[in-house]
Amino acid sequence: MAGKTLYDVLEVSSSASAETIRAAYERLSAQLDPRKPENAGNTNVKFVHDSIKEAFLTLGNPTLRAQYDKKLAMRAQAPVQVVEVSEVFWTVPKLATLVLVVIIGGGFYWKHQREVARLEAEQAIAAAKAKEAEAKAKAEAEQARLDLAKQQQDQIVDEQQRRDREQALRQYSADQRVNANANQAQARQDRIADQQRAREEQQAAANARAQAARDKAELCRMERARYGRAISC
Repeated sequence: MAGKTLYDVLEVSSSASAETIRAAYERLSAQLDPRKPENAGNTNVKFVHDSIKEAFLTLGNPTLRAQYDKKLAMRAQAPVQVVEVSEVFWTVPKLATLVLVVIIGGGFYWKHQREVARLEAEQAIAAAKAKEAEAKAKAEAEQARLDLAKQQQDQIVDEQQRRDREQALRQYSADQRVNANANQAQARQDRIADQQRAREEQQAAANARAQAARDKAELCRMERARYGRAISC
């Protein structure tokens, strides 16, 4: 990675927008994810992945990016400026000491700023996860509320259907009892009518026999009166 700028690491130009930088980071980070089976055990991939992350932590932060751009500009102008300053104001030992102090101080400052950026990124990620978890919890609570409401509605419908079935069963039983009583009453009436017809038939038969006996007796009387004896008796 020596000689490459952070822009080179993310494969974007120095004038790239924040959206372009983020898109490049997400693309390269996903492509070189050490957790992928094809990248497992490849230390070079892990190193490049970490470099991509470090580049994004700097270029993804407007403040750190401005400082980094300024550093790149100073690096491009440093040889000319050092020659001019050393020739006019500084001796080589003093210039070397100053450069060393600047490098050490800049290193600490850059490390501090990078740590701040890392913490800010982690906080942003944590906040996003917390928001996502909160939204998920709300969605689950709403779904649970809807499920409970549906369950209660289903229970109400089931209870109403049970009551309707019981009412229909009671009505059917009542109708059956009414029909049974009506059938029994009709059967009694039919038996009474049959008995009445039987008595009438018996009476008619008895009357017929009595009439036949009277007719026969009358015939015998007429025969005795006419012929002096009863022929049919």
